[in-house]
Amino acid sequence: MAAPVDYGDLEFTRPAKQIKAVNVPTVPQDIFDGMKEYEDAARGFDVYGYERTVKNAAGEDVPGGIFLSHRPEDAQVSQVYRISTDPGNTELERLTFFDIGAGRTISAFVPIVGDDWRGVYRPGGSIMMMDLDGNEHFQLWRYWEDALCELALPKIEGELDNAPGKGRIERLTHDDYRYSSITISPSNKIMAFVSNKENNTDTLAYLTHLVGSNADATTNSAAFTLPSKLITPRIGDGVTERWATQSISLDDKYLLITRVYGNTYQPLYIVDISGPEPGKVERIHLPGATERDDETTVTASFSLDPANPYLAYLITNAYGDFHSVVAYDIETRAITHITTPNLGPSVHVLRPIPWEIQSRRVTDTYVYITMNVEGWSALYVLPLTGTHKGTLVEVKLNWEGGWITFAHNGHNGRPHELVLRLASYRARGFVRRALIDLQSLKHAADGSVYVDVNMTSYAQAAVPEVKKAVAPELIRFKSFDGLEVPAMYYHPKDRKSKVPVIVGIHGGPESQATVQYRTATHGYLLNELGIAIIYPNVRGSSGYGRKYMAADDVFKREDSVKDIGALLDHIRSGLSEELDASRIAVMGGSYGGYMVFATLTHYSAKLKCGVANFGIANWVTFLENTAPVRRAVRRLEYGDETDPEVRAFLEGIAPLKNAAKIKVPLFITHGETDTRVTVHEAVSMYKIVRDTEGGEAQMVICEKEGHGYKQKSVIEYVNAATIHYLKRFLLSEASS
Repeated sequence: MAAPVDYGDLEFTRPAKQIKAVNVPTVPQDIFDGMKEYEDAARGFDVYGYERTVKNAAGEDVPGGIFLSHRPEDAQVSQVYRISTDPGNTELERLTFFDIGAGRTISAFVPIVGDDWRGVYRPGGSIMMMDLDGNEHFQLWRYWEDALCELALPKIEGELDNAPGKGRIERLTHDDYRYSSITISPSNKIMAFVSNKENNTDTLAYLTHLVGSNADATTNSAAFTLPSKLITPRIGDGVTERWATQSISLDDKYLLITRVYGNTYQPLYIVDISGPEPGKVERIHLPGATERDDETTVTASFSLDPANPYLAYLITNAYGDFHSVVAYDIETRAITHITTPNLGPSVHVLRPIPWEIQSRRVTDTYVYITMNVEGWSALYVLPLTGTHKGTLVEVKLNWEGGWITFAHNGHNGRPHELVLRLASYRARGFVRRALIDLQSLKHAADGSVYVDVNMTSYAQAAVPEVKKAVAPELIRFKSFDGLEVPAMYYHPKDRKSKVPVIVGIHGGPESQATVQYRTATHGYLLNELGIAIIYPNVRGSSGYGRKYMAADDVFKREDSVKDIGALLDHIRSGLSEELDASRIAVMGGSYGGYMVFATLTHYSAKLKCGVANFGIANWVTFLENTAPVRRAVRRLEYGDETDPEVRAFLEGIAPLKNAAKIKVPLFITHGETDTRVTVHEAVSMYKIVRDTEGGEAQMVICEKEGHGYKQKSVIEYVNAATIHYLKRFLLSEASS
């Protein structure tokens, strides 16, 4: 591991809580005031899922609500809320109030029916995954409410003080390892998860019983450690292991899991968990696969139909360039193609669709599927019973269109009920209800079928719209080798006058600029400063097939940087009537931060300035310092720095080694507890650019923040400081 860079020698100010600012001038208050509207609009809601219907101490059914995540205006970090499933009930109930350190993240809040871990049955609530200061060392916690319990537990050692909330929160794991990938069985008897607790490097799969656990705990106040059984012993093939749980069969017999070598190689395995000891972990090979085994991925959900308990619905690119949905019968090994395109007339496909599958949700009655159509979501439903069984129906929702995530209420016997978290160009993170009724199907001109569905707003989970919402246009430009690169383009004046422009580069790199991709500064830049924004999906982005996503791997890394160079040329030539090529900035985070650094080293003469958030400056030190549980996966994408040839290449293209070429101002921000891209990347880059002749650099280090910012004070300061920086250097205002 590379030695961390010391930054104790830097002089910094503390202009806001959890902020260390280095060489950053005072940010005018009017920017903070002007940003409030846009930051309020960005504080949307996320959906955890439907609460489970349970019985109270009197044996009566207690219907649950919907669990949401939201950061209220007066809170430093996001909290958990509950709303009724009835949109007519406008109460927004806050469930969490505890404060256990800034920067904490609740990454999962998984509803369950109940547990008996402490010798008494606790109905309802959830299993939480939460870290404490942004370091992503997620622990497992149990949230429950005593009002539903026959016997209330005494206060437990280490229990969080959640007053005035009605719920209680007990820690289940007590170490500094990482826990994730929670899967609850349909019977609610079993929970599977993964952790690196064996050796801090390999992420292996474990099983625990929610009921009948015989956990040897009592209803006392002593701290309790969740018992678990290892179900994926190390294979021992010399490669760091990283498993992800997928689904448990309806009868609790099988668990489906994937081994994650990287974003492009994730094979599927099955293990029999019905006996006293887990069975052998066996690889599933999909029949008739057309693609190379080591270039395909699979995710899986078991059927909830009692007549087909061993049928699994898969998302895989084993049959083509795009991820598609197929059904796989574990007993007969038969494949049914649901959305797979381009298989030819000899293979029956329910509805071939040449786009990436975004998600799949399985109930006993329907399979719900969302497509990613060049950054916009399309929703489909596959009925498993009734008149329209086996017909893939498009669900057309009454809105302007955008990005969809959702949860279904099938676990409570209402598979036709959905809660949707929506993001469009107007607002991001608002919640609506949809009831799926397939009685009135319509036929499109191409012979496909669809249904119109009216959504109902949850008024209590609404998000304010900014005063002017600019819709994106999808544009394309040719790169250096003729590759066509798509981009989301926002122009503040309808492309009718020449304005400055920011090129915003997403992270990942296997991510995508979609209609929802934008930060709180987006609206301010467009509306208040009159700056256009282009979000390119350079090669390596997801959403356009496996070949496009692999087009930047290892030795092709700088081809994606050349895509940005081609965009700069396109701005100067193809968009010269609407964009000012003399005033271009680049901005991005994580891998996008690397792209900013690299773009500045190659194209400083074409740029005014750059903003890099938690970016990679040196591939070798990044790989050596990133969390051990992530290193092997990142090597598959970026290259193995222990290979001399790869190491020499990575060092040669490292922005840090070429930072002296940066001749325009650079603004850097980074989380101090980031375990993905450690803060020494930012400090190293800052020091070189600062000391380069003609160099201009500013840096913000965010305390108790990891990879991405969660705290109110940090978000607001970084946003305002970024705006101030762009006003000074992109719009060429006098330095202050």
